[in-house]
Amino acid sequence: MKKQTLLFIVLIASLVLSACGAGGELEKNREKWDAQGIGHYRFELTVSCFCAFMDIMPVAVEVKDGKVVSMTGADGQPVSGESRQYFEEAATIEGLFALAAKNLKEAEQVEVKYDAAYGFPTSIVVDMIKLAVDDEISYYVGSFKALP
Repeated sequence: MKKQTLLFIVLIASLVLSACGAGGELEKNREKWDAQGIGHYRFELTVSCFCAFMDIMPVAVEVKDGKVVSMTGADGQPVSGESRQYFEEAATIEGLFALAAKNLKEAEQVEVKYDAAYGFPTSIVVDMIKLAVDDEISYYVGSFKALP
C-alpha cells in the first residue's frame, strides 16, 4: 500500500472516531441535563460572529417549559424584530443542544464545552469551513439560574 493511501486512511479513521467521541459526550451531557428536570430557568446568551447586533449582548433569556418567556438585551430593552431572529435557535437549552448536534455533524471544526453540574453547553465554537473567512460563529452561556 502506498504511503499516501495509508495516511489518507488513518486521517479518515481519526476523523470518524473523533466525531463519535464528540457525539457521545453530547449525549452524556444531554442525559445529565434531562435528569435535572429543570423546566424554568434564566441565562445570558452571547453570540459571537461577524454580526451587526453586538451592542445588545449579552442577552438575558428566561425560559419556561421549553418556551422563551422573555429576551432582554444588555441595554435593558426587549429583543424583538430582526435582532431576535439571530438569538432564537440558541435561546433555550434544548436549542443549544440541537445547535451542537447539528454542527458536530456538518461543520469542519466544532468545540463544545459543558456545564459540570447541569450538563448544558456553555460554549459552542463553530468553524463551518476551516479555510473560509468570516464563517465562524460561537455561542456562550453564562449566569445560568434554575428558577422555581
